[in-house]
Formats: sequence, C-alpha cells, structure tokens
Amino acid sequence: MIERVTIRRFKRFQDVTFNLPGHIVLAGPNNCGKTTMLQAIAAWDLALTRWKQLHDYQRHRGFYTKAPIARQAFTAVPLRAFDLLWNNRTYSGSIEIEIRHSKGWWVTMELMADSTEQVYVRPKPDADPEMVRQAELKTVFVPPMTGLSTAEPVYQRPKVDQLLGQGKPGDVIRNLLAEAHQSSAWTKIEDSIRRLFNYEILPPDSSGADIIAEYRFQTNGPRLDIANAGSGFQQVLMLLTFLHARPGSTLLLDEPDAHLHVILQDAIYGELRSVAAKTSSQLIISTHSEVIINSVDPRELCMLLNHPRLLDSVVERTRLADSLGILTHTDIMLAQDAPGILYVEGYTDINILIEWAKILGHPAYQTLTTRLFWRPSVWEPRPGAHGVKAEDHYQAIQLVLSGLPGLMLLDGDDNPRVPETPITGQGLQRLRWRRYEIESYLIHPATLERFVEKEVGAGAQSVEAKKDMKAYLGETFTSAFLQDPLRPNPLVDAYLQQRKARTEVLPPILAAAGLHAFPYTRFNEIASVMLPEEIHPEVIEKLDAIQRAFSL
Repeated sequence: MIERVTIRRFKRFQDVTFNLPGHIVLAGPNNCGKTTMLQAIAAWDLALTRWKQLHDYQRHRGFYTKAPIARQAFTAVPLRAFDLLWNNRTYSGSIEIEIRHSKGWWVTMELMADSTEQVYVRPKPDADPEMVRQAELKTVFVPPMTGLSTAEPVYQRPKVDQLLGQGKPGDVIRNLLAEAHQSSAWTKIEDSIRRLFNYEILPPDSSGADIIAEYRFQTNGPRLDIANAGSGFQQVLMLLTFLHARPGSTLLLDEPDAHLHVILQDAIYGELRSVAAKTSSQLIISTHSEVIINSVDPRELCMLLNHPRLLDSVVERTRLADSLGILTHTDIMLAQDAPGILYVEGYTDINILIEWAKILGHPAYQTLTTRLFWRPSVWEPRPGAHGVKAEDHYQAIQLVLSGLPGLMLLDGDDNPRVPETPITGQGLQRLRWRRYEIESYLIHPATLERFVEKEVGAGAQSVEAKKDMKAYLGETFTSAFLQDPLRPNPLVDAYLQQRKARTEVLPPILAAAGLHAFPYTRFNEIASVMLPEEIHPEVIEKLDAIQRAFSL
C-alpha cells in the first residue's frame, strides 16, 4: 500500500505531503485539493508506466532517460493544455510526485515542461535502478458518476482509462461489467447488488456492436437497461465493479457518496471497506459526506483544510464533520493571513467602525480594511442554510488554524448571561457595547446637523430642516446632553441603553429633518461626517481593544 505521497508544483499544491495509514478518507470543503491529490497519484502511475516502456533502467550522466507523453495520452487528468497541471500555471521546470510504498520502495517521478501538447517524464535519480524496477502501482481513478449513454461499444483498456481520466465513467460502465463478467468477480457483484438493493444484475451481452447491460427487480421480472436505473444504483454498481474487477489496485474514489441517500452512504462505505480487504486493494477516498466521515476510524481520516492532517480522536472527527457545514472556502483562505477574526452584528457595524477609525487616524483602520476578516455573530454560510453562531464558527476555524484569536463585539441588548472576557489576544474574546448598539454612538447634535446639511444641501431648505430636527432633539433629550453629548448623563445613557437606535432613535430624528425612511445601511455616512472630538470615548476604547485582541 501507499504510505506517503509528496506533491510539488502540481495544480493547487506547491509542496505538500500526505501520510497514509492504509485506507484513507480525505475530507474538506470544495477546492481544497482532495481531487488534486487523487489525480497526482494517477499521474505518477501513468508517468512511471509510460517511462518503463523505454526498457532503460540505467542512469546516463547521472539522470534517467526522458520519455515523452502527448496530451491526448495523458489520461490521469482532463486537460486542454499541459500548463494547467503546473502550480499557478507557471509552466517551467518540473512537477515532482513522490510515492513511498509499504514494500519498501520510493520513487519520485518528474513531469518536465515541454510544450502545451507534450511533457517529458522520468524518475528522479535519487531512486536506484533496482528500486525503480520494483516500483509498481495499479491505480484506478474513479470520478463521480455521470449520466449513462444509451449505447456503449466495446472499448479496449486504454480507451476505458482515457474516458475515466476525462471524468466520463458513465461511458464505460458496461465495459467494466463485461470485464467483470469474465472473472470470478461477477458472482460477488451479483451478491452485493442483491444485498444492497434487492435487485438482480444480469450478465452483460457484448456480442453485438454495443454492450447490453440489464437488471431486474425480481426473478422472472422484466429486464431493464441500467441506463433507466436511478443514479444511486448506477453509482454503487460502478464502484463495486471497479473493486471486484481490479483486485490489488489503489482505488482513487472521488466522492463515491455522490447521488446516494444518507442510508446508502453509510452502507456503501462499509461495503467498499469489506471488498477492499478481500481484494487486497487500498481505498483513497475524497468526500464531503458527514455520514461517511462519521463512520470512518479517526485514524484513517485526513482533514484537508489548511494542510493535510490525520485526526487523532472521535472528538476531532465530529468537529470536522460539523465544520464542513460551517466553513466556506473563503473562510479558509482568509484565515491564512488574518491576525484574527472579528464577529459583529453585521456589515453595517464594520462600515461604521471603519469610518470612526479613519477619522481618528487609529491603527485599527488598517486592521479593519486590509488585515482582518469578520463574520456576523449569526450568519448563513450559504442561502437557505441554518444560522451559524459565532462560537460554532470559531471552533470550526480552529481546525484550519489552531490558535487564531477571535473577538465578539456584542450589542448591549445581546444575552446578558454571555459575559465579557479579558482581552488577552488568545481564544474567543468578548466585548459589549454599553449602549444598545453601535448606532447609538452616532447621536451627536453637531454631527447630525452637519449630516442633514450634507444631504439636504446648503441654503434655506437646510436651515429649516436643521431647525425642525433641533426641535425634535430638544423634546427627546435633556438640555445637558445637547450642550455636551459626551459627558456622562445617567438619564440619556439609560434611554440609549434601552432603545434600539437603528429603528427607534435615529429614524425619527432624521424624519424630523425631512429624511424619511433613510436606510440604516447608510448610517456609516453619519459616522463619516463626525469630527474626532465628537466620537464617544467608548468607541476609542473598542478600537483599542480590537488591536489588543489580535496582538497588534
């Protein structure tokens, strides 16, 4: 079995190593490299097989002879040009894929850039000739099931491999069944299909121009073409056929749970594991399925978020399964370079904080605009999904980057049983606004007058609008507050702690000035006209705390 795979400059991987304890399940979100790892193993096998056709195992001037591979013959990965194989499409130098096997051999294959239609391959010279002779790996890359064609001619093995490399298993499933029917594997496939579906798979007929492959629900029932079966049945049939027809192989299964009901997802992994043991095959599986993740021994589960890591416990396995429903690929990318993650009520809070930091010349301005990434305290990772709490999101992000600090900036009306924490720069820290919410700190008479003039325009209309607004402010707030808005005022402070400024305080103030139904999504424009001396001291406290929370 493969024990270790090292991949350099291949597609999304610059330099990464996977340790394999035997069978392994690769779990992670979309575009994290699961399929790329499978393709790298398939590419290694193809490159070594093609190179061995030279029958020249000796080094010449310290290097092995190069063998060419045309793009059309490169069945490991579907490509329109070879530069797509290179990391960041930097088409120069060589890709290196090293495989270490339980039989004691290890060989690094080089894929060397030539043209968009051809590459050269050879083993690196650090493997001695005898080791290269011993190196042998039968790999089968199995992509998710595609729709079956209505007719399928008999193909030779190279054509079958080519179509699989192009991601078209639905074009070759009848050929696989015909291959399996010629061996003892057929009765085992029949037994598995009967046990999982209670169907009877019938012997394929490859005597004509096209292969006929049929099944039936019960003995003596009508014969039905497998193209008319459900996608779940087709997926399982394809997987079992590969396992039984290609014993002793390394099976690279890309999302074998695709198209399967959750009950069948659990059943098929157990079936694959059982058959692999009987056929001396190794399973390397890419999946998103929480069902499969939860059914795998944690020691055979590789988390692929920031970098490959084998899990240590059932607790980590549970956290990984949960994280796949929480984290997005954007989360994973942002976590790599961010000093921490900030949780706020929503994007309007961020916009207001940015305006204040900019006016004050506070270092948090750069943090909020270029360095930090943030999420709402409760948010939907995708449309229609359940809301994710900040605490759950933070625990999930720790799988990507353990030790990344977090800060929750809570509204004053949030659950009072959730306490503030010391700002230490570690773990998930919590701060709370003393007023109801961030918009409560926009209520400054001089600021509001300046904003109204900006919106209404200079002149008599502006004078009248400001006069009406000042009259409303005089009826709502104490004269002491209007004269010195930043001085502690128990009466006004209690009012702003209990009233939602976004909907109950600011809208009537603006309406009095003729700005009816002014959207709260633009309240950051009020913050943008404040002067430094008009910004509440608590705002500065919070900006300072953001810097300390992320050790900046």
